[in-house]
Amino acid sequence: MSNSRTSNAASKRKKLLFVCSEDWYFVSHRMALARAAQVRGWEIVVACRKNQAAEMLQTEGFKIIDLNIARGGLSPVASLKTVCHLISIFRREKPDVIVNVAIQCVILSTLAGLLSGARRIVNMVTGLGFIFVSNGRKAKIIRSIVRGVLRFYARFKSVQVIVQNGDDEELMASLGFRRANLSLIRGSGVDMQKYFPAGEVESREVAKQSKTAIFVARMLWSKGLGELIAAIRLLAEKGVHYRFLLVGDVDLANPDSATVNDLETWQKEGLVEWLGKRSDIPALLQGADLAVLPSWREGLPKSLIEAAACRLAMVATDVPGCREIVRHNDTGLLVKLGDAQALADAIERLMENNEFRNNCANNAYALVEKELCDAVVVQKTLKVIEG
Repeated sequence: MSNSRTSNAASKRKKLLFVCSEDWYFVSHRMALARAAQVRGWEIVVACRKNQAAEMLQTEGFKIIDLNIARGGLSPVASLKTVCHLISIFRREKPDVIVNVAIQCVILSTLAGLLSGARRIVNMVTGLGFIFVSNGRKAKIIRSIVRGVLRFYARFKSVQVIVQNGDDEELMASLGFRRANLSLIRGSGVDMQKYFPAGEVESREVAKQSKTAIFVARMLWSKGLGELIAAIRLLAEKGVHYRFLLVGDVDLANPDSATVNDLETWQKEGLVEWLGKRSDIPALLQGADLAVLPSWREGLPKSLIEAAACRLAMVATDVPGCREIVRHNDTGLLVKLGDAQALADAIERLMENNEFRNNCANNAYALVEKELCDAVVVQKTLKVIEG
């Protein structure tokens, strides 16, 4: 009798299936959400490319399904293969809710979900990527296709969309998504037990060294990498020198990526220190004085949320996503997109005015604690998932 009850309980357990391109990205951005859903009784399945981080997901009790999503664009052949693979996964797993993380998964997995009769699909638009900021011919064509696909998805009441900034919310509404199917949830959250300000001893040690600015992102041109290098050159020309750390890897499958040669050349010139992909981001942020991200467009950059949690002032571009967390003259400084001189001036202003920088840092920390931490974001996201 007890075995029968256990079996019935297990069969009634709802299944939440996440679709994410990379295992490491899921660990970085959605682990807290999956854990919270599991605590609430959901069975968690993650379809992603299995690499080193997959083992960590399995130890959490999540089921991992290897999913090879082609990188570098929406190739018709590769996309069709991915959609067919996802349809087979959905038909086998029979999830109660499918959650698609980031725009490429949104495009491909929503189609697969609709074709397989999914009951509820939640799309997390964490940013619109290179295709929405590039003026290249190929990007314009893909952008037009993506807009058309999203308009089609907007017809289905079973499709929910979560965006991270007001600009993307208005864009999705303009494409036909009902307000009832749109949710604005700022950011992916941050674990404030892991990302926290440096103590007084550490701060005093940092003060003895040259001031440090940190750029945490993939080494993509659309993250403002070129503008940052140009700004560093402008500062050097007037005899102003700071330590600039670039933290993140190249992404050679992405047409928007800088090359290893670019980064090594800048490092040899003494402009930057390229640290590559690192696992000690909290410590690096705690040792810095300023976070910089002159990106072309974002959802809401997790790297800046993490910087703010470590009580850092920030410099970013006045574009969707960045201005959600960098509030001009409050948590940092916003500069015009593509303006290297304005970027240089903003960096220098914050670096040379300790009181202003510290005030911005304190305000940034308070903003994350109140609105952008894991506890707040996860609660809001689960409400959308559970309907």
